[in-house]
Amino acid sequence: MAQGGSVVPADSAEIQKVVFALIDAETEKEKEERVRDQLLISLYGIGTKHPQSVLPALLAYRRQQTCTKLQKVMIATTLDSILNHDNVLTAVDEKTAIEIIAAAVDGLNDKDLVMLGSDLLVTVSRQFCIEVMKQMLNLFQPGNLPSVTTFQTFGRIFSANVNDSIPFLSAVLSMLAPLLPEARTDQLKRAIAGAVAQFADAILEYVARENEAPDQSVKVHFFQNDFGVIYEYILLHWLPKMREPELAAFMVHATSCIARVISKEKLQETADRLLGSAVSVVRKHPHESSASEGLAIVLEMLSSNAKSILEPQLDALLDVIFAQACAPADYAKPFAVKSHNEVLRCFAILYLNFPDRIINFLLAKLSPNVVKSTVIKDASDRSVVGALTIVNKLVNQPDVSFSFYLNALLKSLEPIIAPTPPVTLSNNVKQILAQLVLTLADRLYLTVDNSAPLIEFIVRQCSIPATTIPRSPSGLEVVTDEALRAACENVLHLLTTTVHGMETILLPGLFDYLVMWQYTESARTVAKCLVHLNTQRDVFATLAPSGAVKRSPAVVELFTRLFVLSGSAIDQSDGDSLLRLLQLVVGRMAEALKELWEGTITELENFFTMRASNEGGETAWDGQAWEESLLKLLQTSLHDLKNVEPELIHRIAECFTIQIPLYIDFPEDKAFLYRALGTTLEISTDSLVVNKGLDGIFNSVNHSKIVERQACAVAVGKASSAHFDLILSKLDGFTVPDKQGKRSSIFNLFGSAKESKQESVDSERSKSTIVTCYGYAVSGAPRALLLTRIDDIMRSIMPFFVGVKEFAIKHSLCRFTEMLAKALRETNSTLDKRQALMFHMKDFVKSEPPELRSSVRALAVTACAELAQLPPKITMEEVEDALLLFCNSVFPLLPPRHDSSEGADAANAAYLNYEVMPAMSSGDVKSYFWLPSVQVLWDATIKALSEFMVTVVKVYRNAEATVVLLRNLKPWLESDSDHERYHSLTMLHNVLTSDAVTENVIAPILGMAMGLLAMRSMDPDARCRETALACGKRLASILSNGKSSDQEWIEAGRQSWMKESLSSHAAATSIAGLFYGILEGDQLVKFVRQLYYQGLLERRAVTAAGVAAILQATLKNKWQPLKEQGPDILGGLLFALKTVRDPATKVGIEGCIKAIAEHDTEMVARVLLNQPVPLLPSTAALWRSLGSVASFAPILLQHCLDTLRTTPCYSEVHIHARCASLPILQSLAVLVELFQSSNNTDLLQANFADLAPVLIVITAAMVGAQSSKPPQFAVSSEQTGADSEWKSVYKVVPSRFAVDALKQLLKNANSVVPISFEMIEDPVMYAEGLHVTCKCIFQSAELDAKKVIAGLVPYLNSEIDAQRAAAVAMYSAMLESKKPTDAGQVQEVVNHLATKNSDQALIVRVFCIRGMGSLAQFGPKIVNANADSILRVILAGLEDSADGNMNSAPIEAMKALNKLLPVIDRARIQEDLISISVRLRPSFESESPMIRSMAFSLFGQAATVAENESVRAAFTQEVHDVLVILLLHLNDDNHEVSTATKSVFKLLLPLLKSEALVTALSYPDGIAYSRLLKLISSALGTDFADKIPAYLNHIIGYFRSESPTMRANAVLLAGNLLAQVAAAGQPDTTTSHMAPAVIHLLSDKEPLVRQRAAEALGLIYQKSSHHV
Repeated sequence: MAQGGSVVPADSAEIQKVVFALIDAETEKEKEERVRDQLLISLYGIGTKHPQSVLPALLAYRRQQTCTKLQKVMIATTLDSILNHDNVLTAVDEKTAIEIIAAAVDGLNDKDLVMLGSDLLVTVSRQFCIEVMKQMLNLFQPGNLPSVTTFQTFGRIFSANVNDSIPFLSAVLSMLAPLLPEARTDQLKRAIAGAVAQFADAILEYVARENEAPDQSVKVHFFQNDFGVIYEYILLHWLPKMREPELAAFMVHATSCIARVISKEKLQETADRLLGSAVSVVRKHPHESSASEGLAIVLEMLSSNAKSILEPQLDALLDVIFAQACAPADYAKPFAVKSHNEVLRCFAILYLNFPDRIINFLLAKLSPNVVKSTVIKDASDRSVVGALTIVNKLVNQPDVSFSFYLNALLKSLEPIIAPTPPVTLSNNVKQILAQLVLTLADRLYLTVDNSAPLIEFIVRQCSIPATTIPRSPSGLEVVTDEALRAACENVLHLLTTTVHGMETILLPGLFDYLVMWQYTESARTVAKCLVHLNTQRDVFATLAPSGAVKRSPAVVELFTRLFVLSGSAIDQSDGDSLLRLLQLVVGRMAEALKELWEGTITELENFFTMRASNEGGETAWDGQAWEESLLKLLQTSLHDLKNVEPELIHRIAECFTIQIPLYIDFPEDKAFLYRALGTTLEISTDSLVVNKGLDGIFNSVNHSKIVERQACAVAVGKASSAHFDLILSKLDGFTVPDKQGKRSSIFNLFGSAKESKQESVDSERSKSTIVTCYGYAVSGAPRALLLTRIDDIMRSIMPFFVGVKEFAIKHSLCRFTEMLAKALRETNSTLDKRQALMFHMKDFVKSEPPELRSSVRALAVTACAELAQLPPKITMEEVEDALLLFCNSVFPLLPPRHDSSEGADAANAAYLNYEVMPAMSSGDVKSYFWLPSVQVLWDATIKALSEFMVTVVKVYRNAEATVVLLRNLKPWLESDSDHERYHSLTMLHNVLTSDAVTENVIAPILGMAMGLLAMRSMDPDARCRETALACGKRLASILSNGKSSDQEWIEAGRQSWMKESLSSHAAATSIAGLFYGILEGDQLVKFVRQLYYQGLLERRAVTAAGVAAILQATLKNKWQPLKEQGPDILGGLLFALKTVRDPATKVGIEGCIKAIAEHDTEMVARVLLNQPVPLLPSTAALWRSLGSVASFAPILLQHCLDTLRTTPCYSEVHIHARCASLPILQSLAVLVELFQSSNNTDLLQANFADLAPVLIVITAAMVGAQSSKPPQFAVSSEQTGADSEWKSVYKVVPSRFAVDALKQLLKNANSVVPISFEMIEDPVMYAEGLHVTCKCIFQSAELDAKKVIAGLVPYLNSEIDAQRAAAVAMYSAMLESKKPTDAGQVQEVVNHLATKNSDQALIVRVFCIRGMGSLAQFGPKIVNANADSILRVILAGLEDSADGNMNSAPIEAMKALNKLLPVIDRARIQEDLISISVRLRPSFESESPMIRSMAFSLFGQAATVAENESVRAAFTQEVHDVLVILLLHLNDDNHEVSTATKSVFKLLLPLLKSEALVTALSYPDGIAYSRLLKLISSALGTDFADKIPAYLNHIIGYFRSESPTMRANAVLLAGNLLAQVAAAGQPDTTTSHMAPAVIHLLSDKEPLVRQRAAEALGLIYQKSSHHV
């Protein structure tokens, strides 16, 4: 575009023609939305550039008789879009605007155009409102009421242009009023009412913006009469008849809006009717937001203008809107929420005018009678929730004070806050009440005098245990206990932290709540508030002294309470607040402890950090360490106080005792209190305090709770260190018979107040508590004092063993026995009752069921182990008897099943009521609340038996003990059950690791033990393997006195967990070396005999196979000591070979035979080469075994190779069949087995150059061949079996044999195995598969190129096409892999390939071309030396069409040329470039995407080598000639072609020398094709404008292409180029010539083409302009 020129619109007639064409394309036949959208986009684009031409054209088309309704819709849509664009509307002349208005008004009478016409009128009214209103007023004809849309349009116009529309308001209203009776339908009535409401809003807005109004004299009262007439008619005649909910609500809202602009007199006159109608609609349709909003507007108006009329109806009105306020709002529906808020606004409006009546009404809903009746009748509590919600709304009003009604409100809340008698209210009521409390506090209505009940109510809700969903009235959303508790916790926290002055209200009441049992659950929340309040003032200063009227809890009471609650704080959120408050209490209680606690609190707070980091992890948090840390801190604190304030210790103990009843419903907290009290009593010296503390524990313990019983015993154990005699005297009282011969109960000894309750408790549980207390008392007692009391203790405890059946008592007795034995062992004292206790423990084990249901079995075995360590030693007979009993009881138990939660739950349910506790040494306090899991119980039982065995060895320390142990373990070591083998091995390992096991102790069992361990080292269970190796390692260490190296054993143990360890020969060999390496003589013989007599016949196949590997290694490396046993060993192996069925075991046995053969070949020298094919499994395995012998492999390999070279490939050749020679098949089958031998890798690599070419040629020849006939045997009974085996030759597929042999060669020669073997057997993919295989051979191995070249020469002239093809393919692959490094060898290969260029077989010629292309890798020297031969072969290939449509030769020629162009001498290739370009052109339009892609790529490469000026000029012209083709294929149907085309463009840029094109093509991949064409076309218009006509002439030919994509691309390219012509101001002849063709494509059968044609027209005429 020339600078300084002015733009003159393109010819209007031409634009009109295009517009008409685009509209013509919009027909009923067009079903594609994308085409329709593009038509609109193009019209819109042209219209925004040339509105003065397009708008008349659209109107002209609309005037035609042939214009369809669909086209009118399109025209109306386009008109509206264009007029809404920027400033187009301001530039439209009045004549055009009037015509548009007329068309839009005409559309109001058509149901399909009515909305478009309305939109168009509203758009035009922004600029031509007067003209629009004139046309619209004509619609008011006498007796003819306008349509619904007409009235809607009126309303929208008044809303869109208030200033210009108000002058017509009077006329509209005066014309509308007489027509109101004509409205018959509800929709029409709605439209009229809505429009009038918009008129009212418009006049109110006009007056409100008086300063901006054109006529400031206009007032609302000018129109009051007209509005009044319409308002009255709607109110009296329409509104009462509305039945549909949404319509009735809309009419109420519209009427209320109109009422704002009527006169005050009219409003007062109709107020009753208006209010009644609004209330009626709201009552009937509560969920319609427009109705409630209308009612709110009415109430606002009546409150200001007709209050006297409103007051008499107030009661009825309140009943209606209160019912609506009580209805729950559905927060998923915005309109329902809005309606609810509008109802609350109604109450707010009424409260401002009638506060007394509103408050009295609401408080009446909260009266005690109403609340109680709600609960008693189980009725809905919506009224209470609704009343509280409204009160909350009224209290929260910012500018209105509620102080006058506060006392009345608080009095009305009493039946809800603290009902008497207690009433169960729903959580919904409690939650809204909590919100009200927060609102009252925030508005500063709460004081010290009136707030206590409200605060207590909040604290009470914070104490709710979040367990179940509460009762809730129907229709209300359920508020769960957890949600209510969380809400009240937040309220209490907000009161503390955000409300000013709340500390005077909250203190000291919060301290009282801490020590009240009913508020235990709220302690952490209260503590958090107190900690915060302490930052503002000294909270402890507010505590009332003990003599006050209302006493506050003492600091010591707070300490004991908070300390117990802190025990479970770690499991709660905000639990650290208890800890921080406890620290403050300690500082106030004792100054001496302040420093200690400050230093310890930080460590305790780390527990909360660790717990938070572990949240959501797989490991459950263990609170035991937390409790132990607290108790340790308490013990340290008490020791510090002992010398400073001893009386404080007694007060702490008394407080602990007094507060026990606070935890009746909290067994875990009570248990922690017991432990804390026991710690305190241990330090206390006041016998009276100690006595009361023990009485408190015994009287309050709940024997049905395991945690309390255990904690009671722990507390007794702690106190026994200082008060042993006192504790024994109390415990003895439970066991002394009374006068009636019954034992005293733990209940009736202390306090009769609870006698009736305690007698109902199970007496067996109480006995369990007594026995457990005895055990812990013994464990914690001073040892010297214990020895003097042991007889008395035994007299008291022995009666409990009589007739005991309950698990709980058995458990306690076992624990007592264990603790007693441990205590006596520390003093090295004897126990007279040991035999009796041992008998009872074994009896407990015998009585256990076969299922694992309790911990009694484990505890009894553990107790026996402890008893066995007491002097003197028990006899060996007793040991063996106990071992037999324990093993038979423990090993058969089934371990827990981790894959079945149902089984685990059933097991848990069976023993959940019985505790499983590990052994506890003196002073070692374990988790008393720990309940068992199935796995823990199982592990404890196994561990107990293992410890008993270790104890036996430690006690006796002789060989007899180990023999007894192994004799009892051997059946379980050979068990069929994995867990029995594993646990027996574990126990054996534990025994061997004992210090008591020496060389002399294990000598009698060494050989057999090593054999058993070797078998288990190959166990299918990885745990067994690892444990067996650990046992072997321990035995080796014992034999070497600890001097042996453990590294090999450790490595073997690590590898035992790998799956490969069972199948790895190397692993088995290394394991075998570990075992036989420490054995000699008879021990070695016993070891081997154990392996082949029992190991090879193992029922588990994987174990038998592993044993075979170990035995093979042993025979190979330890043959000399075993040579005399050779016949027996070989006999055993042969027997095993015939017996076993597992293939892996058979292979292992054959390996054993091979190992023997390496030492004595004469025993295994029978080898038969002439075997049936396919080989039998046993024969194949034998071949592999024998082939691994170094003396056999070379001979067999050479024999097979000679057979393949000298034997004809086919025994018979027919017209339709070729039969493969039998010797060839046999040699291939044997080679397959020989190649698989692991020891022949070096041999195969050495002969690879001889084997690979032959096998490739043979494989190619075998493809498609049939099997041979079997040899003719003499018919005899001896040969019948062999004859039947030979018959399987008929089923042989020769190509499979050849492929398998080649595959095994590559695999076992450490070469890359290609995936192309299946392709070789496929006739279609045969050539490619042969090429890939040959290439893989040369790329994966270092071959002797000279030997390969010479070996292939005989096959070049073979009569078999497949052999010639294979030979040429090998040469081609050799060059492609760049294997011949010698120039002479390369030349020799090139000469061989040149001779086959004219071979009759196409596949031979293709491989020849491919080989020539591979010469590019050898560099310019070799390529240029053979340039004539290369170009002759390749140019011939470009024209080779012998294979019809496949074009394999031309494709290969293009690939080769693409490789050679960069390296061939450019001077040599210059004269052929144009020739190559010309030959490539037909390929640009090929149906094959691959050929198109390659042709484009080669064309780009050719451009890069054009150096000669004349050649460059000629080639540049070639580029311009094919540029259109390239541009069209940038969006080819094939992605690879598109990518290649774009790459070619970048190669052509240096020839074109266009910076604009460089910029256009620099965009990243993924840019839209239309966008890319636009950029390229712009560049072409800039640098090659003179060639655009030629491009367009070329493009027009593609308008008739058979490809829809090409037609679409062509028309889009034409549109972009024509846009450049138009933008450049060139003559319009080109556009005039092309436009009809583009328009013609608007009727193409393909949607994509029609879419692109429409887009092209838009592009052309958006830039159509010229200069003057």
